[in-house]
Amino acid sequence: MSRSGRRLAAALAVPAALMLVLTACSGTEAEPAPAAPASPETSAAAPAEGSAPELPDSHQAVQAALSELLAANPAPSREDIRGAWVSAGFSPEAVEVSQDGTPTGLAVDSIISAAPDGAECLVGEIRSGKLAVTTVPALANGQCLLGDDR
Repeated sequence: MSRSGRRLAAALAVPAALMLVLTACSGTEAEPAPAAPASPETSAAAPAEGSAPELPDSHQAVQAALSELLAANPAPSREDIRGAWVSAGFSPEAVEVSQDGTPTGLAVDSIISAAPDGAECLVGEIRSGKLAVTTVPALANGQCLLGDDR
């Protein structure tokens, strides 16, 4: 075999050997994932289908106050939102409300408001005239929102 023939054979042998080694390394078949249960499991504590869980009074009060505010004005100001929380029984000093405008004077997409309720925070978000209210853990400093939005 000529010198160029040996180089060609060596050049082809290395990739072929590498391919053989890599193919052999993928040896074992993966076990199939367990099948999902046919029907979702429900716990005894879960509410019956079609019924909502009972909300705490503070949650209901905030939801009602913010819903009433939205019915009157789908794009309320930050002070209007704070007033709704106060009418729901929260201290004005405890209520945190995000900004209602950008530094350039544009309206924001959503306004988030919150207040401590025990060890948790009650949080309301108004976006496009719609309201969402939820409960989340308070931050380590006791506040609900990052930054100074009181």
